[in-house]
Amino acid sequence: MTVQTAERPAAVRGGRARPAPDRRLTRHRAVMLLFIAPALIVYVLMVIAPSIQSIQLSLTDWDGINPAYEYVGFANYQDILTSDRFWNATKNTLILGLGSAVVVNAVALGVALMLDKLHHAQGFFRTIVYLPALVSGFIAATIWKYMLNFNFGAVNTVLRDLGFDDAAMDWLGDNDIVVGVLLFIICFTLGGNTTLIYLANLQSVPQDLVEAARIDGASRGQVFRYVTWPMLAGAVTVNMTLMMIAGWTIFDQVMVLTAGGPGFVSETMAFFIYKVGFGEYRAGYGSAAAIVLFIVVLATTVLANKYMRSREVQA
Repeated sequence: MTVQTAERPAAVRGGRARPAPDRRLTRHRAVMLLFIAPALIVYVLMVIAPSIQSIQLSLTDWDGINPAYEYVGFANYQDILTSDRFWNATKNTLILGLGSAVVVNAVALGVALMLDKLHHAQGFFRTIVYLPALVSGFIAATIWKYMLNFNFGAVNTVLRDLGFDDAAMDWLGDNDIVVGVLLFIICFTLGGNTTLIYLANLQSVPQDLVEAARIDGASRGQVFRYVTWPMLAGAVTVNMTLMMIAGWTIFDQVMVLTAGGPGFVSETMAFFIYKVGFGEYRAGYGSAAAIVLFIVVLATTVLANKYMRSREVQA
């Protein structure tokens, strides 16, 4: 009579059974969840929950102070879409957002190409290029505000000292140029990170491909177009996405430099939301504007990302 024994479920090493792979994976996931739980809870309470609540508030006439409010349906959205002030803020946001994304990426790529060719003191010049990114937008805007002051600003003072009195102007008070001045200041502030991302990708381009193209008789322009540029596809996607998101949500520079003025000329969508929600005590209206901004940012970012991701296949 033979006695059949059950097989052991796990291999034994040193007298102890090893846990099954699925159990180990579950345990690792539980440990990882414990690590991220504190930050996740704070993020949900401080970001996700208020964002969801803003959808509800966008359907009300809440003033932001009084606990009592009434539901007005989609009246806030109708008022927004028929408001000339809102569409002016949208136009400024497009100019500053897309303009800064294109200008900063073009300039940053050019600076990165020059830094990549340096064989001496590259670290020093890389630090100089990155320094503006270390200064907060609020502080940088404050410095520019004093430099561009019409009466005692450094820019107008230098122009007058050089004899160009007609060139001295109210840089932040002229309706025709104030948005362009904001675009320049934003581009000056946001270029450091973009440059370093391009530089890191340039230094990771395989040199054997570059040398092979040169041996085949390719010029510098052809090497950049057919070898270097496709290799930078990932960096272009990252930089354009980050710059577009930053451009859609520009607030600090507008708040410090112009406060949306003269009048409402230089308002952006982010500043418009702040102004009507907290300055004019129309929190429901401001919440509706915030929802519109979220939809615009999400749609444009997804579409731009999809297009730029498609060209990465060529890299």
